[in-house]
Amino acid sequence: MRKLGWILIALPFMVACEGDAGTQNSDDEIVNEKLEPQSAEARRIEISKMESELLNNKNKDSQPNCVKADLLVKRYRDYVSMNPRDSISADFLFKAADLSIGIGNYEASVNFLTRLTEDFPQYDKIVEIWLFKGFVFENYMNNHAEAVAVYNRLIEKYPNHRLAKDAQSAIDNLTMTDEELMEKFKTINAKPES
Repeated sequence: MRKLGWILIALPFMVACEGDAGTQNSDDEIVNEKLEPQSAEARRIEISKMESELLNNKNKDSQPNCVKADLLVKRYRDYVSMNPRDSISADFLFKAADLSIGIGNYEASVNFLTRLTEDFPQYDKIVEIWLFKGFVFENYMNNHAEAVAVYNRLIEKYPNHRLAKDAQSAIDNLTMTDEELMEKFKTINAKPES
């Protein structure tokens, strides 16, 4: 199966948080959510600024601030809720899903991916989103039954897409016994490279 690296291209929004990362940024200012209404343009600008800050503001352990990451996820969510048909909303749903994985909120990630597949079926990377959703169930939530269901849905909806083969491979690997998998990998490794 092709590596899913293209999905997880180490987006700058992937973070891993250990314990309490704190509630203050590097300037010792408490991070507060703004309560006043914003225009779509103002929210996009705020989100862009927050993305930059998250990338550039790492604590002494080289780990981004989890509070800021969580706040950014909320900003993505709020933007999509206020602008459900805006073309950038699909991208924000994906970023929210990706960032949710980084902060360990896998269920939220799946919810964002589900909303993306339901609300934006014409999204240019929709097949990748389906595969990513199965990958989250399989590798982060250890829910193989849901992973297989998602992979099967991808194959059903997009049987001729190149990623349908990857989804089938994932299903095959999930439904094999450990012994069958070991034998499969031995066979693959024994084949000479062309």
